[in-house]
Amino acid sequence: MMKLKYALAFLFLAFVCSLNAQIRYGFKTGLNFAHFNGPSEMDDAGKDLESWSNITGFHIGATFAYQFTDNYSLRAELLYSKRGAKYTFDGQSYRTFRYDNSSTMSFGNSRYLVNINNSYIDIPVTAVARWGDFEISGGAYVGFLISSVGDGSLRYSGKTAPPQNYTIKDVNTGKDELVFNLNYNYRKDNPGEGGDDVGAVIAELSSAPLRLEMPGTLGAYYDYTEDRGSLFNGLDYGLIGGVSYYLSSSLYAGVRLQYGMADVTNSDADVSKARLNEDGTFIYRDDKDKNFSIQVSVGFSF
Repeated sequence: MMKLKYALAFLFLAFVCSLNAQIRYGFKTGLNFAHFNGPSEMDDAGKDLESWSNITGFHIGATFAYQFTDNYSLRAELLYSKRGAKYTFDGQSYRTFRYDNSSTMSFGNSRYLVNINNSYIDIPVTAVARWGDFEISGGAYVGFLISSVGDGSLRYSGKTAPPQNYTIKDVNTGKDELVFNLNYNYRKDNPGEGGDDVGAVIAELSSAPLRLEMPGTLGAYYDYTEDRGSLFNGLDYGLIGGVSYYLSSSLYAGVRLQYGMADVTNSDADVSKARLNEDGTFIYRDDKDKNFSIQVSVGFSF
């Protein structure tokens, strides 16, 4: 009986050592070149108002690979990854100016420039094949949003709704244009929230005159009257595929495509910037915006 116990213990230890020998650990880091794929709002003439261009982020984390053979393995990764997009809206728009339980509607043109940076904890799982110094991989990933911020600017010019048709001015500058800084925290900002610099913009809304002191810095939901949740959803997922080249037995460089399949924007909070309902309330957009990024990495495998 004792011999059997020793034999079983030996076999178990041998199995663990064998399993450990088949697992390779590693580290990787690199850059993300990311944007969103999604439909653009259009003005009344059918012209696109929105565009998404690449923003540069980064990723860093650990890798774990189970070797089936010398050429084939299954790899999992645990990464911190920052991606997003440079967002532009330019054209037909509106603004609602609220004060003392009343409001003034206006229509004109807006130009939003926003750098959106979303940070995720990503878990990619890929099948890996290696021939010589080259390696190809493909699989899927899931990402959990942990931070979502944006910064940029807004320029607005317009007139109050008929029959007044009064050209809106900034009293501070004397120009027929309101200029704001944008400082967004999509997960923490509250409806109606702006910066502490109230009075940095003073909008003249009529010849009476009616003047409204506004902050020079607007939060993500400054124009909202109720909490609709975060603009960006907490879960992302999609497909990945890439190729790597081993510079030595453990050092490699690679490039990978990350194609999101989840709608990253929350339709309950994604409002039209081009138009309103007839009663002046927001139009909520039920379109799909998806992450897309190219990752360039260097890493070590042990």
